[in-house]
Amino acid sequence: MLNDKKIIEGFINYLYVERGCSGNTLQAYRRDVEGFASFLDERGVPLDKLKRNHIMDYLIERRKTLGAPSISRLLAAIKSFLKFMVLDNIIDSSPASDIGGPRLEEKLPVVLTEDEIELFISASANIKEHFILEILYSTGMRVSELSALKVSDIDLNEKWIKVIGKGRKERFVPFSVKTARLMKRYFSEKGINEGFVVRGHRGAPMSREGIWRLIKRCAKRAGIKKSIAPHTLRHTFATHLLEHGADLRSIQVLLGHSNIDTTQIYTHVNRRNIKEMHSRYHPRS
Repeated sequence: MLNDKKIIEGFINYLYVERGCSGNTLQAYRRDVEGFASFLDERGVPLDKLKRNHIMDYLIERRKTLGAPSISRLLAAIKSFLKFMVLDNIIDSSPASDIGGPRLEEKLPVVLTEDEIELFISASANIKEHFILEILYSTGMRVSELSALKVSDIDLNEKWIKVIGKGRKERFVPFSVKTARLMKRYFSEKGINEGFVVRGHRGAPMSREGIWRLIKRCAKRAGIKKSIAPHTLRHTFATHLLEHGADLRSIQVLLGHSNIDTTQIYTHVNRRNIKEMHSRYHPRS
């Protein structure tokens, strides 16, 4: 009889070692695959006897409580798991290879206007809040990347930041003279010359949740009515670059997207903004 737990552990190790997946991704995939394995176990179906109809039954069951995006992610996890089982010679072929996910409505990210971003940053109550908002907007870093950023990753003279992104991939993002001046002031006032740039208690990195709460506080102070998310400043960074003439390939590099299709969403955001501007200002609209 197959040891499901051992197979799942092998899969998680494969994702970590071979695919370089982040901790959050590993947790999500483990949760999805363990739930699927429990479903099969309740029905007495061993993994090496798995058929397409078993997968469909599970997805139909989960659709009672999950929306299309969650089902799509769940199917991706199951497909990845079965692909691993083929690579590990546990099964000959994946019964999920021809199963398509639910159609997802394209959900465009929320972005702030240039006036809103100025209000947002101006709403910071201290140098630390000012620094966090400014660096996220100026570089397009993810909140998790800022949390892990160290002083040694910053070259103040050349004005570059080495960002460690998903899968431990490095990218280099420039910053402006204005941002450099703010950095120097922040480091000086906080007495920071090594270790983590944004700190919580006892020199530990400020958590992603802590940074997120700070962002929400500043948005509330600024009177921003839009639905702010952890990626809002990153989306705003990319959209403003595109609006001011940056090419999509350069934005892809700055954001650390491995596939330009991911970056393509900002062209849709830009078209939406243009349509709104036309509707507001053209006499025939």
